[in-house]
Amino acid sequence: MLTEQQALRYSSNLLIGSIGESGQQRLLDSQVLIIGLGGLGTPASQYLASSGVGQLTLMDHDKVSLSNLQRQMLYSGLDVGLPKVTQAAQRLADINPDVDITTLSQAASEDTLREHIGTCDIVLDCTDNRDTRYLINRYCCWFNKPLISGAARGFNGQVVALHPGHDHGCYQCLYPTEVKEPLDCSNAGIAAPVVGIIGAMQSLLAIQYLTQHELPWGLLQSFDGLGHQWHVAELPKSATCPICGGENANNR
Repeated sequence: MLTEQQALRYSSNLLIGSIGESGQQRLLDSQVLIIGLGGLGTPASQYLASSGVGQLTLMDHDKVSLSNLQRQMLYSGLDVGLPKVTQAAQRLADINPDVDITTLSQAASEDTLREHIGTCDIVLDCTDNRDTRYLINRYCCWFNKPLISGAARGFNGQVVALHPGHDHGCYQCLYPTEVKEPLDCSNAGIAAPVVGIIGAMQSLLAIQYLTQHELPWGLLQSFDGLGHQWHVAELPKSATCPICGGENANNR
């Protein structure tokens, strides 16, 4: 049962027939793990907090730098040199003090992912390096947890919703281990609104899942920021994928 203040705060959600009070209660009862509080994680976390997700766990080992401020809108110049997760938590609490926020100022390692992925309802991969994405993908498959993975560079971005219980590929099917990625935001650049668009899409997909809407599982949605177009492609399961494919898949 929502309180009077909650009914007022989330009135726009309540007016959506397919969310309503029951959907809002599901959001309030949900826990989302956001890994990476940079260009993707900051807009995603803002929308999830403002929408009333009850528990947010923020994981990032990094500190705010001056170069982050071009695209990471939760932070200001006063935050430079301070841990991203603590500063993000303070701003998110200002947005919605009812949200229970856990901060993990540490890198996504096997130990941290094993401990925290199992207890959440959905994972948002907002990181910017492929090795960490492989690791997150592996543990989401292990714990059978839905994963919303986003990435962006230059004027382009992509987002994909993955669920081990559905018949589609995983992140490692999309990018086999032997494919190396030499570029990231630090050396290739990024247009600030692109990460805002992709991060917002990640939060939208999470909200849809938590309020029991159907998701486009296994569809890679790529955004062309210069052409202002979205392109969609299916992500099939690779028979040779060591995480999700074939009888010899070893995701544990």
